Amino acid sequence: MQAWRPADSFEERLLQASTAGDAAAAAAVLQGAQLCLPLTAAAAVGDEAPVWPTVSAAERTWIIAYTSIESMHRGSDGALEHARATSLPELAARWPDQRWALVINPGLPGQVTLDAAALARIAAPSLLEDRDARPTSRTPMMQKLLRHVDVHQLLQFGVTRVSGYCHQLVDVAHITAPKALVAALGRKDEMAELLTDQGSVNLLRWPAVGLELYRNAFGGIDEASRAAVNGWLIEEPPFVGLGFTPSADEVVREYKVDGVGLPHGAEICELTAAGTTESRAVLDVDLGQWLLLVPDDASDAGPRNDS
Repeated sequence: MQAWRPADSFEERLLQASTAGDAAAAAAVLQGAQLCLPLTAAAAVGDEAPVWPTVSAAERTWIIAYTSIESMHRGSDGALEHARATSLPELAARWPDQRWALVINPGLPGQVTLDAAALARIAAPSLLEDRDARPTSRTPMMQKLLRHVDVHQLLQFGVTRVSGYCHQLVDVAHITAPKALVAALGRKDEMAELLTDQGSVNLLRWPAVGLELYRNAFGGIDEASRAAVNGWLIEEPPFVGLGFTPSADEVVREYKVDGVGLPHGAEICELTAAGTTESRAVLDVDLGQWLLLVPDDASDAGPRNDS
């Protein structure tokens, strides 16, 4: 194998951090990076489905990735020729097993290894870590899918707190089809409870206040997989456990809250089958109740819960 040298400043910085044993610096370099995930020749031309490129060693399965095509060629001594681009969030969102680990640039100087716990925390930083990295950024807008019964409880009983799974609006703002949004959030099995007779979905939206109250969805489907990511949750499959919703096509960060108070101005919205978003009710904290908004079409008053 020919001698390997970093091809660009990214590989140079990653090499420096890894050879110095600076895990924090290596993590910072990898955030936002594009990696090359090896493919077979048949998968590269679409003749077969891609599979996870793995090696097994020391009682652990490793997924292999490289920082460039050139590095992949050098690291495999020419055995690997084809690859697809991916990122750490994409890897984490589709990670097959919490007990597996990732090795970056195997066979090259300064290779980097990440277990599932490290991968999750690089790929899905907390809301507090996001703010510290970008102090001037806006307050994140959170969103939660509402079942028919959820809408009823909010409006009928004046509920002003939120519990359960939620996500950032920015991660799904491009999804304008209700069924596609439900699928992206890994809740297709709840379609009947979420979709109205008109084909829309109801949403709760609010600005996050108290960022430390929003905990990343780290965990597993049993004690062993939960412990493998140093997580705190155990959920039924298809729970990913690395901070993302279980979606094959989207990368959506997932958080869990427990009785977080909603701020003044929180909204109940309807994402319609036509792809438009209509505000249906707004929270007045002073009054402690939700105020219905009259739509342009006066015959269509209030959120549709169709229950």
